[in-house]
Amino acid sequence: MRFAIEKKELLSSVQHLVSVAPAKNASPILTNYLIHANQETGMVSITTSDLEITVVVEFSAAVSESGTIAVSARHFNEIINYMPDAMISFWRHDELLMIQCQKIDFNLLIADYTLFPVVPEVKLDKALKVDAQLFERMISKTIFAVSTDVNRAVLTGVCWKIYEDMHLMAATDGRKVAEIKIKESIIKSEQGDVETFSELPLDKEATELPIEKIIPVKTLSFLQKILDNSSHDLQILIEHSKVIFVYGKYLVISQIIEHKYPEYQKAFVTNLQNQFVIDKETLKNAIRRVALVAPDENLRIHFELDSESFEVTTSNRDTGDAKENLEDYNFQGSHTGVSFNYRYMLSIIEAIDTEKVVIKLGTSKDPLMIFNEKNRENEEITFLLMPLRS
Repeated sequence: MRFAIEKKELLSSVQHLVSVAPAKNASPILTNYLIHANQETGMVSITTSDLEITVVVEFSAAVSESGTIAVSARHFNEIINYMPDAMISFWRHDELLMIQCQKIDFNLLIADYTLFPVVPEVKLDKALKVDAQLFERMISKTIFAVSTDVNRAVLTGVCWKIYEDMHLMAATDGRKVAEIKIKESIIKSEQGDVETFSELPLDKEATELPIEKIIPVKTLSFLQKILDNSSHDLQILIEHSKVIFVYGKYLVISQIIEHKYPEYQKAFVTNLQNQFVIDKETLKNAIRRVALVAPDENLRIHFELDSESFEVTTSNRDTGDAKENLEDYNFQGSHTGVSFNYRYMLSIIEAIDTEKVVIKLGTSKDPLMIFNEKNRENEEITFLLMPLRS
């Protein structure tokens, strides 16, 4: 195997791959990249996997000899990062990968590439096409709400559901919920735009409508890194036990979390009697200031408000108290108060697009429903935050 490529071109392809390769694994081969060079096509592919997610990136290079090797992912990326901006040459010599750039030489031990998991052949004739920027937006509006509790595996991913007339993404950790709905058909088949999802060339046995797939957060985090303006469409192949994404030079094969997602929408309250509208940055800054002395055990912040006054307070027996009065807001309803975890509230406010945020609330025991002041066309975003009990 022998090829050469400019550092900046190689780095743009591999800089995100190392986030997929596990630092440690029961199967040591997975800490390596599988690198394959093809002299006939002039293409190099690099594969990384932790078995739950597999990523293949393919790019052109000056390939003078075909071949395949496996080499430490971490060391490969670190070496490329610290090379000067110049042409880098790679070739195999016995059991070593030789890396040369100007007067710099590295010799990396290689592993037995035949131990690397086989990447299945992917046929995209049944793939859907989704606007890449819209898909990234859906991820960004929900991914922050996933759970980190490995004992609740179903909540460690984002639920993607496709209906006849819309699709949505949702995430919850049991304390907060984030949901985004996209109305009307923005999903296309390989043949172009379609009127209804029933016309899509889907595997009916695996994808009867509505389709529901829980995608691991690691997969979606990786997609966020690679989705940019270079390609308009993201191709998605939905299978029974996995979802495959193709975008530009990347192929991403992701296992799904095989559980039924909880019916989080039952927690949504539509008849909350109080509502206030306030500048997003004003509210965010007030919460951050008061939170400086919030108790560590529950990060409690309290809202107390009506049409005349709005107090943001906290009390900490080990640190002290804090209070800030807010003035520029619009309130409808009767006097109320509610306590909540301030970090959860800030994560939701960060996902708000509009300059002002709309918050609906009831009693101290009711959840807070949080919205953009105005939704985009064909879009509906809903956030929920559970209160802290007094």
